[in-house]
Amino acid sequence: MLTICFAALDTEDERISFEEIYNDNKNILYNCAYSVLRDVPSAEDAVQDAFVSLARNFEKTKQMDRNQIRGYMIIIVRNAAFKIYNKRKREIATEDIYMDEEDTSDMTVDVENKELAGILFQMIKKLDPKYGDVIMLKYYHGMHDKEIADSLGLTTENVKVRLHRGRNTLKKMLKEEGNND
Repeated sequence: MLTICFAALDTEDERISFEEIYNDNKNILYNCAYSVLRDVPSAEDAVQDAFVSLARNFEKTKQMDRNQIRGYMIIIVRNAAFKIYNKRKREIATEDIYMDEEDTSDMTVDVENKELAGILFQMIKKLDPKYGDVIMLKYYHGMHDKEIADSLGLTTENVKVRLHRGRNTLKKMLKEEGNND
């Protein structure tokens, strides 16, 4: 994959810097993508898409420090994962129609939880990105407030406020949908 990305970079210094970014972030980006997709090949595709995008827009990173680059990359890989998730969801939707009724008797609780998780996931995507990003990083990627603050260039207090406002907005959205649980 690095060879593909190196083709988009002009100088040896850029290639070295890109490789450092790659080595520093590949695992956390994979974990982010996997938490959305729950599929190894798809998560790897999302990470590759994110690094190709970074290589194409490498000029943007020159003014950023390591934590800002990590936050930028997390948002890129999250968006790539959402794109893959939505594409896969459209493809799989028709398969669900033909599910055998015998298999569903033990799965009603799991289906309800998956349905609620799907609803929440779609609602988080509809949130203002300043709230949706911190919620995704906190609850889907397991980052601590300090890590989120460092990655996005915010204060810890600002992260807490955004989490609070984002959760309140999600609660309102759920009530509007009729899911008061």
